[in-house]
Amino acid sequence: MRKLKLTPARQERFLEALADTGSVTTAVAIAGTSRTRVYELRKADPAFASAWQDAEEIAADRLEDEARRRAVEGVPEPLVSAGKLVRDDNGQPIMVPRYSDTLLLALLRARRQRSVRLQLPALRSETDAARAIASITAAVAAGEITPGEAAEVSRLVETYLKAINASYNFLRLT
Repeated sequence: MRKLKLTPARQERFLEALADTGSVTTAVAIAGTSRTRVYELRKADPAFASAWQDAEEIAADRLEDEARRRAVEGVPEPLVSAGKLVRDDNGQPIMVPRYSDTLLLALLRARRQRSVRLQLPALRSETDAARAIASITAAVAAGEITPGEAAEVSRLVETYLKAINASYNFLRLT
């Protein structure tokens, strides 16, 4: 099949299909273009690249919504007892919701993991470490990080300081 020029209309079809499916392969097939063309345009056109990113976010949101629905509302599944399908008085299979604990845990983990930006001074001495701990404490007070995150970062600062001191002591002995 001959791939057609990536016109603005095809670009829009591609982006809509990407948002619907989350699949570049499917989106290029729907738009009637090629992967090479859309990737080249994404490199060359910042507006298209931004729209692509937005389409991927929409697709990810849809996946998250579906995962949440399956985890919380459940998916209808026929009731089976002793290896046999259980039917109601009209002969129809009795359906019960099946929930996904795995999806629920994955959603919870994804919600709890977040990117934290924290500016710390360069760690070259105990004084620098003290400043870093003060920065961490201030970040907790400002609500920028949680106490748990602060404890984790503080442990990293302490570990790094121990490594610096060990290195310094080693160099002093040699």
